[in-house]
Amino acid sequence: TASQQQPLHIVYALVVVYALCYQLQSPIEPFLVAQLSEANADAAAEYASLRTFFNCVQTVGSFLVGYLADVIGLRALFALNFVACAASYGLLWQASSMAGLYASKVPTLFMAGFLCAQTAAAKLTPAGPARAGALGRLTTAYTLGGVVGPAVGGRIGNQVAAPLAVAGSLLAALLVLLLPAAVDKEEAEEAGDGAGSDQGKKDAPPAPSGSWFSRMGQILPAVWPLLLTKLASGVANSAVGAARPIVLKELFSFDQAGLGAVMSAAFFGNALVGLALGHLSSALGGARRTVGCCLAAMVAGYAALAAAYAPDASAPQLGALPFLGLSLALSLAQFPLATTLTALSTAAVPPRLKGTLVGAEHAAFALAGMVSPAAGVGLFRAAGFFL
Repeated sequence: TASQQQPLHIVYALVVVYALCYQLQSPIEPFLVAQLSEANADAAAEYASLRTFFNCVQTVGSFLVGYLADVIGLRALFALNFVACAASYGLLWQASSMAGLYASKVPTLFMAGFLCAQTAAAKLTPAGPARAGALGRLTTAYTLGGVVGPAVGGRIGNQVAAPLAVAGSLLAALLVLLLPAAVDKEEAEEAGDGAGSDQGKKDAPPAPSGSWFSRMGQILPAVWPLLLTKLASGVANSAVGAARPIVLKELFSFDQAGLGAVMSAAFFGNALVGLALGHLSSALGGARRTVGCCLAAMVAGYAALAAAYAPDASAPQLGALPFLGLSLALSLAQFPLATTLTALSTAAVPPRLKGTLVGAEHAAFALAGMVSPAAGVGLFRAAGFFL
């Protein structure tokens, strides 16, 4: 309805700013690590450790922010998220050592803008293709910022990108005030027809008002297979994602501008997929079949990478183009997989539990990112490639 679409459009705009500010830093961070690491340190290992610490903070923060979104409300959490973003980018701007880089990750405990946005979309749309479409458009909104951010950040460098990210985050904190109070209402939702009926009907039992543990006790029996799927796929994706910039930097001699351009290209492809996700889900026969197709595509993509870039192959002779093409194809499968899993899981719980649920999903993704980067970089170091 029109009353639902208006706050959704504001949420989309907030996600664009959130992604733009975050992605301005993405292609710069590996080079900052190399610059600030000790002379005898392995920069790739230092980078993997930094990413692991970041994902550890994000794991704890996702559980916390998801719970607070249900208890305090989305508008307050959105504002807190952007203040935390500004603090993180400000510390990154002033970092002069690896300790400074680690310190810049501490405020990311409350940096969960996409979590808040997904919770809002889940509350404002009915289950089925409508929700899958809204969540897909959130992905598109994120990738719009992701297309511009890495390309610009890679060219302007940290001393310009970081203050821009601080200013953008503070501006977004003010834009949160445009969200109507209705986004925090816990109204019942109508059943959809694609991902199962929403369990947020008026006759559903009330959500527990107690601790995070009591809420998760009601959530897990309904969604644990979906959370496990997100965790398992996230482990593989995070390991490859952590090693990819090192591969491009060391095997194919990419600089930070080239790395930023690669990241932007991947985000652009994901933006196109996100726009069509609702229609794609319907065409494939529903959300569950969409998940199956995405998983099959990822298995095929990783198998192709393993065959083309085996440890005994000469990766530089093969060239970067096949690697980039396969990486893009994998990226186009990863985003709709994660989004569709969220559409399925949010259809299984009442509205007052959706924040806690989405927080648990993001924590599973962050947990995968916490344990996988060191493994991905370690395999790259041990075998000449990360497969």
